[in-house]
Amino acid sequence: MELTKVSVITTTYNEEEYIDKLIKKIRSLNLNSYIIVVDDSSSDNTAKIAKRLSDKTIIKKREGQTIGLWYGMLNSVSNIMVTIDADLENPPELIPTMINEFINNKCGVLIASRNNLPRISEKISTKIFKKILNVDDIYSNFRVYSKDCLKDFNPKLGETFGLEFLLFLNKKRCKICQIIYSPPPRRSNPRIGGKLKANMKAFYSTFKSLIGYLIYYS
Repeated sequence: MELTKVSVITTTYNEEEYIDKLIKKIRSLNLNSYIIVVDDSSSDNTAKIAKRLSDKTIIKKREGQTIGLWYGMLNSVSNIMVTIDADLENPPELIPTMINEFINNKCGVLIASRNNLPRISEKISTKIFKKILNVDDIYSNFRVYSKDCLKDFNPKLGETFGLEFLLFLNKKRCKICQIIYSPPPRRSNPRIGGKLKANMKAFYSTFKSLIGYLIYYS
């Protein structure tokens, strides 16, 4: 039986340390995968490595993760789309299980939620939005999407670290599912910045998303 085609999308900015390892790990899985890398004009060799190893590499101006994922989704070649961080904090070996759960439960999106959220901003933001989305990790972008469910999506809120996708799908009444997993240790220099900077960015995203929910997605 032919394997279901899956588009795997990641966004990058100066990820030359990780991008080759990520793509090779995805290639080692029993998947019929089409790997898309959306690079925010990295100043290192990320894009060069991605072009050599991925199926499609898109280089664009720096606009953040949410817009980057959207660009990747627009270039998906299949209805099933997996989004994953480039830095291996999302274990690629979990992807087949996620896809099976996504298909078996007829989900519009399936989120791999971390069992322990490392930042106070993530904990508070998830608590705020859990009443709306019933998700334990709103800022995990380790997800499986139905492209059909997102066909009318057009980002309005700027960088929300993927939260706007969930608000849109919730309004469309596409089924939101999740599994829980234990993440590996966080890297010492996360893309989003140090602890203070990261928390400020997440809180700002949460504020924008609350306003956006009231205006567009309630």
